[in-house]
Amino acid sequence: MHYRLREGLYHCIAGQNVIFLDLPKGRYFALSFPATHIFRQLAARNGETFAGVEEALSSLVNAGYLLEATERDPNFDIMGIQAPSGDASRRDHGPFRLWPLLVALYSDLLTSLRIRLHPLDSVLARSGMLTRAAGGDEPDSQPELDLWVSAFDRAALILGRTNRCLTRSLAMFSVLRARGVAANLVIGVRSEPFSAHAWVQYQDVVLNDTFGQVNNYSPILVLR
Repeated sequence: MHYRLREGLYHCIAGQNVIFLDLPKGRYFALSFPATHIFRQLAARNGETFAGVEEALSSLVNAGYLLEATERDPNFDIMGIQAPSGDASRRDHGPFRLWPLLVALYSDLLTSLRIRLHPLDSVLARSGMLTRAAGGDEPDSQPELDLWVSAFDRAALILGRTNRCLTRSLAMFSVLRARGVAANLVIGVRSEPFSAHAWVQYQDVVLNDTFGQVNNYSPILVLR
């Protein structure tokens, strides 16, 4: 017998805890210490059951997060992304340009409105469906990156940064993806105390935050 994770449920290891993100409900939760140990064993076996699983993880089973399956589930793998090694905060992004700033402001405000009006999973799905232009990994991505990093940095000075990491990151990710830059939106969590954070990353470079800040978080969801 095997178990599989319900669609829309993501998890990661943060400190000594297993943290879950129920994306359709927009909520995070963690397991008790004994259940954490059993779940990590289950995940290592890709959902293949063993003695004590059903009892230890009854809260997940009863809530519909763990479902019976006929084969191993690769979704037990923790969502990975290249570990960041630096950020774009000290890079020279060139002269000021008005049009990219206006686009960044519009995207930020539109994203803020969508997050207020729609469930998080639908907002993320909309961003993920944007067509990535051909040549996203071509060498000329760097000037495109510098242009938009500068524009969104200036937009943040106008609209603010506090408690707006998801809005700012979703807005930047959407603009970059639509323009052919293969950036990633990352949502990370930490425990003790619990906190969630979001940022945009290109390869191993953090674009809209500092390396020191995001290094405190374990990725739980990566939008590519």
